[in-house]
This record gives sequence, C-alpha cells and structure tokens, in this order.
Amino acid sequence: MARTIVLFPGSLGDFLCFLPALQAIGEHQHNLVVVGRETTRTLLEAFICFPQSVSVQTVSLDEARFARLFVSCSFTRDADLDSFFLPATSVFSWFGSSLPQMKKNLEQYALGRVMVFSFFSGQVESHASVYYLNCLGEQGKERLYRPPSVQLKEPWIQWGIEYWRQRGWESKHVLIVHPGSGGQRKRWRAEGFRQVAERWSKSVDREVLILLGPAETEEAEYWRRCGHVETSLELPQVASILTRATCYLGNDSGVSHLAGAAGVQGVVIFGPTRPEQWCPLGGRLQVIKNTRCREKWPDRAGISLEEVTPEQVLERLTTGLRRAH
Repeated sequence: MARTIVLFPGSLGDFLCFLPALQAIGEHQHNLVVVGRETTRTLLEAFICFPQSVSVQTVSLDEARFARLFVSCSFTRDADLDSFFLPATSVFSWFGSSLPQMKKNLEQYALGRVMVFSFFSGQVESHASVYYLNCLGEQGKERLYRPPSVQLKEPWIQWGIEYWRQRGWESKHVLIVHPGSGGQRKRWRAEGFRQVAERWSKSVDREVLILLGPAETEEAEYWRRCGHVETSLELPQVASILTRATCYLGNDSGVSHLAGAAGVQGVVIFGPTRPEQWCPLGGRLQVIKNTRCREKWPDRAGISLEEVTPEQVLERLTTGLRRAH
C-alpha cells in the first residue's frame, strides 16, 4: 500500500515540538509510517493526534535494519530495507542529515522520493515547532502557530478519573510538580520546589503531587517530604493526571511540553535554554527565565533561588488559580 514515511529521532519534548509538522504532513498524506523513539510510539498509540481519515503506523528507530543505513562501504541493496522503503510515495527524514553516507543510502532506498532536513538543535532563531513547519514549505505554513495538542484515548481518561477518585481529590486544588529535566543545568534548585510545595499545601483544599522520572527515582525519599510522589507512571498516565491538575510546575523538560499539550496552566522555569526556541506551546503555561542574576554568575550550574525565587513562582501560580475561578 502506498504510504508516506517519516523518520524523526527526537525524544518527548522534541517530538511534541515536531507534532504540528507531522500533523501538517497527515493533512496531505493519509497513510503515515512514523519511525521514531519509544516515546513517539507511545504518544501516537495512546493519544488522538489525527482525524480518523489518517492511518498512522509506528516503527521503532532502534530496529536493527535501520542501523544498516549507516554502512559506509559500497552500496548493496538490503531486501528488508527495500521492502520497507519501496512502497513509499514520499519520505521525510530529520535523521542523519549530518552523515553523508547515511543520507546517500537513504536516497538510494527512497529512489529520489526523500527530503532530508537537519534535526533542530537551536541552529536558527525561531521556535522548534516553527522550524519544523518551515521545513515543509507551503504545506507547513498552513499550520504555523497552531500549538501542538493531544487528546487522550478514553481508557486513559478513565484511568485518571479513577486515580483522582481513589485519592479523594475531586474537590482539591492539586499542584503537580516535576522537578527533573534532561540535565542538571536546566534544573531549579530542589529547595525552591520544596518551598513552593510547602506553601501551596498549607490550605486544606490543596494537594501536591511530585512526578519523578527514571533519572530522579533515587531522590524519592527527599520528595516524599514535599507531597505525594509517583516514580513509575507510564507516559499516558502522566498525561491523564496532568489534564486533571489545577496547576503544574516544572523545568524545561519533556514533561513540561506534555503539560502544555495537555492544556494545563502553571509555570515552567528556564535556565540555560532559550524559551523563544524551546518553551512549551499550548496550554496556559507561563515562563520564568533566570535572566536577572545570570550576568553575575555566568558559569553557575543549575538555576539558583537568587535567580528564580519561590515568591515569583507562587505569585504566578496563585494568579493562575484566581483566574481559573
């Protein structure tokens, strides 16, 4: 069957920035095969990202056959890759553009039907989502400035409803905190999150839920002093509880991008990265950037409480809470 193949190597935050471009491709090509990471497969299987007229199949980029695209010896056709690429009417790739041999091999298999673009790493001034849409030319311009949005499938929605019911949170104002990120440089000090959590939970009608990823599981004991802690939720479960939260607080991370796509209000703290390029789109998330004291401490790792204060964060969160009511 004729199909369009899309190769995209990014993780959660990257993929959500790329999603408007993928949706733009889906508006014109209704049979998509998306080759990507595990988070890509999970998102596309658990969320409604396309109308029913678009068929989407996901394939893992970690499959051994795709490693053969990097072989640098004289080109010999691989039957498995031939059967994968030959039915494609077009191939869009943001994978391996800086590797001439990989790009050459991909062009050999796609027989002139491939467009290869650079993966976004901040090389242009625009937001990542705008960059990916601009790669598509006129086709992408149709979706410019439409924020990424996802809708959970019904079983996951019901999971979140039951999670809330079991904890008796139906009438509570719940702040979800994700203190992690892809690197220590992008993390606000743990003490800042702790102070915000303590002040938020002073009211009897408020609760704090701390989401920890695999990189933060060893910190669980510390965070249990700040609120309820979850360390092993699946990505659709995280999205499900985000949609029910009153507010969200996090660093520049994939979970913060998911919070934006889920439509939650709250605050995202930025340090070394530029929100003009990487801020979550969609939702009602406000950005606090650590520009105030960065000139004084240009080489300081992480984001200190002198740069972003708990008072700043609480003021933004409570303002959003008042607006919600």
